[in-house]
Amino acid sequence: MRIRELLDELGLFLLVDQDAGDSALDREVRAVLTTDLADPGRFLAGGELVLTGLAWWREDGDAESFVRILDRAGVTVLAAGEAEHGLVPDDLVHACRRHGLPLVAVKPDISFSSITEHVLRRLQPRHVGGLAAVVERHRRLLTGQGGPEAVLELLQHSLGLDAHVLSPTGRQIAGAHPPLRARTAVALAGRYLAARRSGEAAPHGVTIGDRHYSLVPVRGTTDASTPSAATEEADELGDWLLVVAADTSDRPAADGELLGRSNWPSTRDPRTSGRRWR
Repeated sequence: MRIRELLDELGLFLLVDQDAGDSALDREVRAVLTTDLADPGRFLAGGELVLTGLAWWREDGDAESFVRILDRAGVTVLAAGEAEHGLVPDDLVHACRRHGLPLVAVKPDISFSSITEHVLRRLQPRHVGGLAAVVERHRRLLTGQGGPEAVLELLQHSLGLDAHVLSPTGRQIAGAHPPLRARTAVALAGRYLAARRSGEAAPHGVTIGDRHYSLVPVRGTTDASTPSAATEEADELGDWLLVVAADTSDRPAADGELLGRSNWPSTRDPRTSGRRWR
């Protein structure tokens, strides 16, 4: 997918490189990442459309470091949402011009999720090399010390999905912000437990209001020191659950594998069981 197609098909407004000629608009988009990290460098492999809500930007001067990181990583285009500040700050526009990074504005009525889904549909089927890169990022994150947040950022980067990890009682362990409403989280946890007890195969689909969610079991490694009775109780409750704010039933098999095989810190590890990750 090229930048010009992104503009034509999604109605986005080009702020930087509008006078650079056809070469800039013909740059290829090979992946999509949504982030509000001030330094998203570890999740960039080059060729991305980066979507940001600008929560990291507070004053003039903040944009230079962010844009430099994107430029060095080989990002194709930056899309900045106007909802946070009412417009795209001039500081970001000037930084993108200095580094030659194409910049587009996203109006408040255009959701990042709709952009992500559109781009991912255009990029399917994924190339073997791209999937290999996802697997390698997965391996690196899971051998590090990132915890649940790192795995969720991987899922968002690789699949374009907002996700939350909930306890069986509906308490949010980690995930996208804003967190799920308490009533919604409890309802999802209840649906998950009911599906497990009935032997229903995951992912478990559920619709609340006008939103569809897919529920996937999260399995942590069992601590050998955990008493067997406590282990049986945790198994009955189902450990944590991964809540994906989308219908994953029609996703490619590789996506389902990445969702189902994500490894997590032990849900019964005394060092993590009481920690609030967000």
